Amino acid sequence: MKAGCRNLALVLCLGGAIPVLSHAATPAEQAFIDGQAAAQSATSSASTNITNGTIATTVNSFNPSYYNYSGTAPEAGYFMSGGGDTITPGAGKVTACQTGPVNPNAFLQQNCDAISYMARNPSIRPQFTITPGDPNVARSRSIEANPATLAANSLGYASPSAIGAFTGCTSRTVTTPPTYTTEVCNEYLNATSHICTVGRTIVVDADSNYQCSETAKSYETLSCRRGATVTVGFGQCTPGAWLGRVAYVDCGRCLDPYMAMNIFCGSNGQSYSVEPYRSYDGVNRFDYNTIGYPWNGSYGRFPVAVAPGQSVTDYYVSNLGFGCNLYVYFSVNCGATTCTPTMRNVSSGCSSSGGTGTGAPLQLPMSKTVSNWTSSECVTLQQRAQ
Repeated sequence: MKAGCRNLALVLCLGGAIPVLSHAATPAEQAFIDGQAAAQSATSSASTNITNGTIATTVNSFNPSYYNYSGTAPEAGYFMSGGGDTITPGAGKVTACQTGPVNPNAFLQQNCDAISYMARNPSIRPQFTITPGDPNVARSRSIEANPATLAANSLGYASPSAIGAFTGCTSRTVTTPPTYTTEVCNEYLNATSHICTVGRTIVVDADSNYQCSETAKSYETLSCRRGATVTVGFGQCTPGAWLGRVAYVDCGRCLDPYMAMNIFCGSNGQSYSVEPYRSYDGVNRFDYNTIGYPWNGSYGRFPVAVAPGQSVTDYYVSNLGFGCNLYVYFSVNCGATTCTPTMRNVSSGCSSSGGTGTGAPLQLPMSKTVSNWTSSECVTLQQRAQ
């Protein structure tokens, strides 16, 4: 059902000409005309008061504890001056309103009340499911079916043609004929024929003299292995055991003059774990908590895989604050049976002058097993050869 209307008699307008009716105005029409005339008479003075600066005087005349006219809001700095990031300060404001104390001034508390309401609104507002049978949907269908009568009744007229404003409104039913489409899907299975022959075909010649083959002498070549096998593999060190240390002075005038590194056995017993740290004596860590800095002096432990002939180099960047970045490089170079730990550091904005240190060679966790074996085939062949 579709409804159309060429004219709408009820027009809400704050400016423009006041219509002249050809009949006595109803109370509803007269109220509309009076409101339109009042709006037109106030338009000029309202525009002048907004543009000539009196709005600032008006705002500032209120309670200065709550109102203060300004051409720029304090939050404007969050956009370009704040790098264009408005999400971070907005999220901070939401958190502050949810976790901060309530403002004892009810007027000033309205700001946080509104922010908290909007933040929680998606989860606490009522959820509605509108179905085709909903009363609001049913009412809209009745309005769509008879718009002319309802529009006239809203102005106090019983008939749409009473003032001639709704005579163009008509109702019509549009029927769309159904369309049909036929779709066909064909599937085919190709049949193929396969033939195979199982077994042996024997052809007998009646003129042949069949006899069994007899072998008088034959030669047989056999072999066996005899020797030794050697197995070389990783052994085990005690997981977590301390194996050695590297230390050197890189800041003689500091409370922590030594750059040092402990080497431990890895958690699997077949690798190393290194721990770079700052030291006051080349052995023990310097605890910065004693001088009010939250750090125990260790850069952490880092696993290092080891194998004969393998070298591993890695680094750690320490940002200690105050513009100090210390690049700590640690290496483990392995030969056939031992591994040598080394470390160096490069200072960027720190008191350290940098330096390099090398530790004593460490035993590579390896084991060597040698076992002899003899194939049993050789015994059998020796007996047959006699």
